[in-house]
Amino acid sequence: MHPPRRSLLFVLAVVMAAWPALAADLELASENAVRAVLLYNFLSFADLPGNGADQKALHICVAARDPELLAAMERLQERRIRGRTLYAQGFGPDLHCDAIYIDSRARWQAMSEGAGAPRALTVGFYPGFVDDGGIVEVGFQEGRARFDINLAAARRAGIRLYPQLLRLARRVLE
Repeated sequence: MHPPRRSLLFVLAVVMAAWPALAADLELASENAVRAVLLYNFLSFADLPGNGADQKALHICVAARDPELLAAMERLQERRIRGRTLYAQGFGPDLHCDAIYIDSRARWQAMSEGAGAPRALTVGFYPGFVDDGGIVEVGFQEGRARFDINLAAARRAGIRLYPQLLRLARRVLE
């Protein structure tokens, strides 16, 4: 074997060994991008309460420890929905949020205790989120994004979801 050919085989072996990790990273990034797009679409098909806040902005708060998810949501910055400009930020109890993306049951329970569920479009990515009082639960099934809606929770938050969105949901709780 010639030295250049041996190096090429070595590089090929390293790339093949690392391929599952690279594929997992790409899949994760892809899922985060899909989550951001889904949130954008949910906001496009919802009338949100004003909460006395700036009516020219829509604030997305990300209550998750995943920095890649926050980065995916931040890619929505400056996009517009019905004349309102989107801004994404990490979640904080003193921040105004029109939409909140929640990654875990523990985080949701901590957020909704005391003052009750926030008057924002809440989107969660853990099984049972809508059963726990969240508005939209997103999950991936067989490589495809699926979502459930808790219509009663949306009404309590003063949010009207458009019929087009309700028809696309896998399950709607009344």
